[in-house]
Amino acid sequence: MIEKLRSLNEGVQERSLLGIGDDAAIIDPQVIPQGYKMVIATDTLVAGRHFSERDSAEDIGHKALAVNLSDMAAMGALPKWLTMNLTLPKVDEQWLQEFIGGVGRLLKRYQVELIGGDTTSGPLAIAFTVIGLTPHPKKRSDAQENELIVVSGELGSAAFALQNPGKISHCEQQLKRPMPRFDISEAVREFAGAMIDISDGLVADLGHICQASGLAARIDLDKIPIHAAIKEDADWSDYVLSGGDDYQLCFTIQPADVSLLPSDCTVIGHMQAGSGVSVYNNNQPIQLQRSGFDHFSGYSHE
Repeated sequence: MIEKLRSLNEGVQERSLLGIGDDAAIIDPQVIPQGYKMVIATDTLVAGRHFSERDSAEDIGHKALAVNLSDMAAMGALPKWLTMNLTLPKVDEQWLQEFIGGVGRLLKRYQVELIGGDTTSGPLAIAFTVIGLTPHPKKRSDAQENELIVVSGELGSAAFALQNPGKISHCEQQLKRPMPRFDISEAVREFAGAMIDISDGLVADLGHICQASGLAARIDLDKIPIHAAIKEDADWSDYVLSGGDDYQLCFTIQPADVSLLPSDCTVIGHMQAGSGVSVYNNNQPIQLQRSGFDHFSGYSHE
């Protein structure tokens, strides 16, 4: 199994001094360009909580890595190295080969080297740790009063697909095969203030920026970009505000920098004095049913 996992590095530039096969990996600090910082992120995905065991192994592999890479994008970093901890109920060679296919395409696309990890027996779970580099790390605490709040892409598609499986193919793709928004991250890294990826829901994740920055946020529901078909669902605002699994970016900018935004970005509100996130629709405040995904409650993938 380890030999099969080693094949994930085919076509990927090796930057480590020592990778898979020893007790630990070795990275030479000299490969880090002057002025760059090392950024480390880790995530664990558990069957039945973050994905269904009925999902294809290829989809599971893709999503498990994509959500970790999304944290790199949120920090304004590019991923370079990866460790993987894989817990399997049994060794199923066909499942493993499909899983490797889902992971491998992203590794090659972003030239990320797998340098180690662990394999063990137990309930299906995948944990990745990604190490990246950036000259300008983006932090949740960097928002300023009167900055504008911006999101990339469309929100709510993944949450809609989770509750309405197979209904809209575009939304299904967003749920099972999200793509980290490195295109947006690199384009705004020089002028964005605080930044976060939307994994637990817009209100919850924007709330993290508010808490870290000591500010409040006001957003307008009618300005948030969504897939047109979702508005036909009675719960559409819940999907958009607190559904989670979007893996788009939410960040703040100075008003003078609006013209620098990529076309796939939308201003949805602004930062202000106070605390917490308030949501308005057509200039009227609305009450939230829930704030976002809770890993110990909330939506299940079963």
